[in-house]
Amino acid sequence: MRRPLLAVAAVVALALPGAAAGGGGIGGPQFGYGPHVQEARAVTACAVQASPVSRYRACLEKSLLQLVERTNDPADELPKIDTYVHTTNGWLANNCHILMHTVGRRYAAAEHVTLENLLDYLPKTNDPGCSAGFAHGMLITLGPQIQKLGPKGAAAECAKATTRYERYSCVHGLGHAYARIYLDFPLPSVASCKLLGRADAVDCAQGVFHDYWIAVDGLDNTKQHSDMTTSPRALCGRYRGDFARACWYRAFLERPPKKPVDTAAAMLALCRGLRGVQERACITGASVIRSSDPFEQMATCARVPAALAVACARGVRVPGVALSPRSSRVGLISDCAAFARAAQFGCYWWLGKSLNVVTNGRFGRRNCPHLGTPAARKACAAGAAAYEGPLVTFS
Repeated sequence: MRRPLLAVAAVVALALPGAAAGGGGIGGPQFGYGPHVQEARAVTACAVQASPVSRYRACLEKSLLQLVERTNDPADELPKIDTYVHTTNGWLANNCHILMHTVGRRYAAAEHVTLENLLDYLPKTNDPGCSAGFAHGMLITLGPQIQKLGPKGAAAECAKATTRYERYSCVHGLGHAYARIYLDFPLPSVASCKLLGRADAVDCAQGVFHDYWIAVDGLDNTKQHSDMTTSPRALCGRYRGDFARACWYRAFLERPPKKPVDTAAAMLALCRGLRGVQERACITGASVIRSSDPFEQMATCARVPAALAVACARGVRVPGVALSPRSSRVGLISDCAAFARAAQFGCYWWLGKSLNVVTNGRFGRRNCPHLGTPAARKACAAGAAAYEGPLVTFS
């Protein structure tokens, strides 16, 4: 009996996309389940259902919802789920955000979460993966309450969140909620976001566009409608300024182009024929899908024309270094030195701002003053000082 049992165990381990059954991933196999036993068990319980993906997704949604309900503390449990999922390097690591939309929706409905007690449930982390997806899912369920409370009331509730990232994520989630209220028609959804005020309107709109691109494929319990276009040039072309940037930011992430975008030349080809803010916004969207490694993204952005380099930097996945050593964050912003001189101020400004968001305001104080040149320090400090303002292109 020993050989058949070993064979079954091997199949189970291989069935889980990108992960060993005992807590593998970046650090390799670990004894037992590693440090996150409950989280590992919840995920690996679905290993034998890893094909097709739809069955694997359904199993994960059920298993992770049961875990969150059992612990009854999503604010502290979701960061643990994120930490474990980051070690798996597989399908779940790449899709946890959207998967947790469903878990967040179901949890909020089952636990009768309200806008008044939402802050008790928001994950205590700046992670844009599982945790942010869970938060956005809860806000989708709270759509009727959000509509009843009105835009000023909804914005005020988000403003109570502890960190800048949590406030941003909450406002982004309002966009998802408005999109569901209006069946993913962008016009009334974005109009609702504008009623939140200038500080929140565009970040809310990014949530609207995020939901729209999800709905185009009928995912996450959305409903497709005949007026939907699959072309970002058509949809985003209807908007100007930061609203155009918010629209393009999510377009390729949810609907990748057929050809890989792995060089500066590929970015330029993808956005050929566009002009002004539409071209810059398209470049930002292309940068987002260039790589999951922010350092690779920065190296590519340094190779695009100076007029588009800052737009490219706006797509760099800065949250990817949020939990890394200080040297990684300083190293990332230091890569702005490789940009054309005309683009360096904008690069340092944007990285200073976004790094200040993911470090809860510490980067500006602790790191900007120690960059290598006066110009770099000045631009970094200016960006960091603006981190409470709209983020527009951010995850």
